[in-house]
Amino acid sequence: MDSMSDLPVHPGASSTERPPGLALTPAERQARTRNRQWLLIIVIVSVVLLVLALAASAVAESNTPSAPSAVPPAGYQTVNDGYFSYAIPSGWSVNQLYTDSAGDSYRSGSGEWAGEHIGFRGSAPVVGEPQPETLAAFGMNRPQPYTLTGGHPIDVPGAAAAFRYDLTRPGGFRATAIDAWNSRYGVELWLVVDAPSGVTEQIVSHLRA
Repeated sequence: MDSMSDLPVHPGASSTERPPGLALTPAERQARTRNRQWLLIIVIVSVVLLVLALAASAVAESNTPSAPSAVPPAGYQTVNDGYFSYAIPSGWSVNQLYTDSAGDSYRSGSGEWAGEHIGFRGSAPVVGEPQPETLAAFGMNRPQPYTLTGGHPIDVPGAAAAFRYDLTRPGGFRATAIDAWNSRYGVELWLVVDAPSGVTEQIVSHLRA
């Protein structure tokens, strides 16, 4: 056989099929090399993207707010908003009337309650500065005037600054208010507690940031 045209063609085979044993042409070798290079690039890019995605997920998880949970005493449960945690009586539940998506949360039971307001700020609070409007509404059918007195520093584990106040209203109403600041997230907590002194002390003593 003197030429490619003299090669036998198997029955049912295309005339363009390469007979076994023939070497690739230079163009075909180049095409095969390019294909392998593209496959290698695709694999490398996929691995890099996977590594970046895992790293981003790890960073996001590490930055997700997670306050240390207070270990509640017997008869109490833990409230954890991601920035602060504290203990409240087990019988208390969320009161939707004073709870919203703007940082206010209110829990109550048997005429006792604890209301919290979360806000963001870049510096520590100081005694005597304006308070959030929410404080006038906690426990009230409509906002009522109140007075804060005291304002002495207290130790709240994890908080860069914390103050304790007496909150009073005309007519004899009296509650405890805590202003605490979590410097890691730049979050301020106002926690108002209207409960017997024993319950109030349990709530305040278990406050963590």
